[in-house]
Order: sequence, then structure tokens, then C-alpha cells
Amino acid sequence: MPSARRSKLARIGLAAATAALPLSLAFGATPASASVGTTVIGIAAANLGNTGSGQNSAGGYGYYNSANENWCADFAKWVWAQDGVDVSGLDARAASFAEYRGGLSSTPHVGDAVVFEYNGAGWAQHVALVASVNSDGTIGTIGGNQSGVVSRGVISASGYYGSQHVSGYASPKGGRDDTPPSGSVVQAGQVTSVMVNGVGHVFQVTSSGGIRINDGHYPSSGWTGWQSLDGSQVSSLASAAEGSRVHLFAVMQDGTLREAIGDYSTGTWGGWHVVEGSQVASLEAVTVAGRIRLYAVLQNGAPRSADLDPATDTFSTGWYDLTGGNVKQLAAAAVGSTVRLFAVTNDGLLHENDGNYAAGGWSGWSNVDGSNVKTLAAAVTGSTVHLYAGTNDGLFHTADGSAPGSWGGWSTQAGSLIDQLDALADGSTVHLYAHTTDGLTHSEDANYTNSTWAGWYNL
Repeated sequence: MPSARRSKLARIGLAAATAALPLSLAFGATPASASVGTTVIGIAAANLGNTGSGQNSAGGYGYYNSANENWCADFAKWVWAQDGVDVSGLDARAASFAEYRGGLSSTPHVGDAVVFEYNGAGWAQHVALVASVNSDGTIGTIGGNQSGVVSRGVISASGYYGSQHVSGYASPKGGRDDTPPSGSVVQAGQVTSVMVNGVGHVFQVTSSGGIRINDGHYPSSGWTGWQSLDGSQVSSLASAAEGSRVHLFAVMQDGTLREAIGDYSTGTWGGWHVVEGSQVASLEAVTVAGRIRLYAVLQNGAPRSADLDPATDTFSTGWYDLTGGNVKQLAAAAVGSTVRLFAVTNDGLLHENDGNYAAGGWSGWSNVDGSNVKTLAAAVTGSTVHLYAGTNDGLFHTADGSAPGSWGGWSTQAGSLIDQLDALADGSTVHLYAHTTDGLTHSEDANYTNSTWAGWYNL
């Protein structure tokens, strides 16, 4: 990798860029008509497991009169109302959704209400919300009062949820997400890496949408060489370690998610299984406070997050909105119980949002110095966060910061033609992995004890 030329990262000064920005400035406002469907389902998912009398995601209790009646319609109406949808004409009857805005449609969209067994005369058996429209013809749902709680369901390709048949779909007034998943492009060369017992496990997406792995035995025992790993139709990857186990997540080309778990204490991998999520463009993962924190960029540029319990491999939260839009990539670094989350937007600018998992809550998005950013990686040594950026001209730059808003300024390092980056902390050393536009993959070690760079070498 030839030496770098002058940095293109703007030095605009961090002191004036630490305050949280209005949504329209931080990421650009996302039109409601393009996001209402996924926002509706984000709200619904935040209430999974709730009863009709328990606390809801807005901090209140129940959903209208749900503590005193069959409440599937109460829940669907409440979720829509939380997103600002016009719910006039809706009531506690499931059939009221069949009468909404002129009747039912035969075409489902994410965020729609799905009505079951409507008799055409004011009665229906059940109503739920469409969470996903799947390529195999099935439809994922979230509904209230399903076995007494908010839970997920699946409508078969033949149109049945259990014994109940679908009568049709009602779209929320004010916009719907009526663009079906357009698919995620294959991010050929994209790398994700984890450290387990001194071994760096590097996973990479191939140009055909497959997966390969290369294990680096640090500090000096060398690499195993690239080997194929089971997987196809993959767009991008994310990974997180928990003890001797590696959780490998794949964003599929249809925008859905899969997970496989490798146990390096036994040397075995489990098979791929479906993880909740749809219309995903890319994913980031980090282990903090006993949970795997997942951060997704949707195909419409909206950022989302969810928490996975690695002990049970189940979600401890549903996907929730991190606000904003126009995002093309997220990079995360954990400092104690706080995640420093960085977003690259489509205009090449950088933003930061810090999630404190001990206290609860997020700081809100703020600007980070930098422009023309194409790809970003982050790692932590001690309490210092290191950012690594590849800019649109293919050059490589780094910046260090010990606290939000406190950065030492960008410096240009050796490296060019950079297309994808990943960073893996190993004590006071960070192992860097770069895919370049000539199709090669390289690695370099940055030693922060003596402030030295080992130089790029080809993997």
C-alpha cells in the first residue's frame, strides 16, 4: 500500500461541535412517508412481552382500555398513534381497522394493520401489525393480546395465522413504507473481527456473497490462511465475542438477518438461524455489560439498535429508533459500560451518539470533525477511542479522543486505495484490517504503548 498524500479530512475544530444537533441538521430529516412503516414496527417491538395492564414503552400503563377488554385493536391503534398516525374512526374493535380509510387492501406493507376473519358487518376476530413481508411469502407480525401479551407471529404463505385467515390490510393515514425491501448490495471485501484467547478471527464477505475466515495468532505465530465458511447471499457481516464464543451476524441480500455461533472452546460452529430484523443495509455489534449491542442501518438510512442476551441468544429489547437518517455506516467502541457510536452520513460527515448502559439513555447526536469519509472503524485502548477513516480518495487517517468532543485532530498514515476498514483492540495494540480497491486485504498493527506503526502487509 503506497504512502499517503495530504489528508482530506477537514479540521473544523471540535469545541464548537459537541452540542446535540436538531434532527434535521444531524442527519437530514427523513420524510414520514418513507419511514412511518419501520417506525411503527420499532414502537411495536419496544413493547414485546408487555401485558394489557403493564407499563408501555412510552412510560404509561396499558393501551387505552386494554386492562379491561380484548385489546388487540387497542394495541394496534396505540402504536399508530404513538407515531402520529391519524387514528380517527378506530376503536376497540378489530373490525374498525377494516373500516379505516375505505376498507382493506390485498397488499401488505410494513406498518400496516392486518385484519383476520372480518365478516363485513362490524366484526373481526383479530388485528395485528405487519412487521416484515418475507421473500418466501410469509408475513411477520407483532400483535397485542396474543396469549395475553404483545408478541410476534407469522402468517403462512397461504394467508393463515393459526386457524385465522387474513381478510386484508389497512395502511396508516399519513404515509406508509410502501417500498418493499429492495435488497442490500454485496459489500465485497467488508471485514469484521473479534479477539478470542489471543487469536484474532477475521471474517470477510467475498465478491460472490460468501464468507471466508482467517485466524491471526498474535503476537508472532502467523495466520492460518483464508478458509471458506458456510454462508451465501450475504451482503455484510458483524461480530461480537462473549467468552470463548463468537456471534457472527450476516446481513442478507434481502435485508434480513442471520446469526451463527462459533464456540472456540470446542472448535464447533452452530448453523445459521434467523434473527429478527428486516430492510437492514449494514450492522455493527459490540459486547457491553453482558449484552451484545446491535446497531443497524436500515435501507432508508435510519439507525436502529437492539440488545441480545448471549446466554439465551434472545433479544432483551426489540429494535428501537436512534433518531436521524441519511446514515451509510455505523462504527462502535465500548468504554466501560458506555458505547461511543459513530455514524458516517451520505455526505461524508461524521457524528457521534453515546449510549450509557449503566445509567440508561443516549447523549444525542453531535458533530465530529471530519469530511469526505468513505469508511470508518473504531477501537479502544485504555480509555482512549481511536478512529480510523478511509476517505473518498482512498487515503487513511486516524484521530484519538479520550472523551466525547475531545479529539487530537486527524493525522494521515501510510495507506491508499482503501475501500473497507475494521479495527480490533488487543491490549495497547490495535490490529487494523483494510480491503483495497484492487481486491486485496491488508493488515497493520498500531502499538499505542510506544506510538509505532508496524506497516501494512498482505493477508
